[in-house]
Amino acid sequence: MKYLSISIVLLLTMLISCGPKHDNPEVKKLYDEVIAIHDEVMPKISDISKLRRKVRKLDNQNPSSLAIIKQLEDADDGMMNWMSDFQVYKTYADSSKESKMRYLEIEKKKIQEVSDQMYSSIKTAKEFLNE
Repeated sequence: MKYLSISIVLLLTMLISCGPKHDNPEVKKLYDEVIAIHDEVMPKISDISKLRRKVRKLDNQNPSSLAIIKQLEDADDGMMNWMSDFQVYKTYADSSKESKMRYLEIEKKKIQEVSDQMYSSIKTAKEFLNE
């Protein structure tokens, strides 16, 4: 299961990093902003996994531990869901500049929320573990 998840992440990362062709500089700029947020926070997935294991080892029956584990899992799921839902290729097929921009603005907000959730869960777990 672990290797399947890693394979999916790598495949999605490669697809996203290749990116579509942009016929408009504004669309390209916004697309690049979306991907920059993703690329900055994506490596934190490994931090989330490590922290989740540490919290589980510490005490997985404590309500605080359970809440932190859930927060870390939700952050991880948020990234995986965003990556699987990011359908730039389908969205770009025969769409206008305005619809591309609208789609990318929505996706930028979504990935920023994922980023915030990930950093927040990491901070909470580290505070709990006194790291």
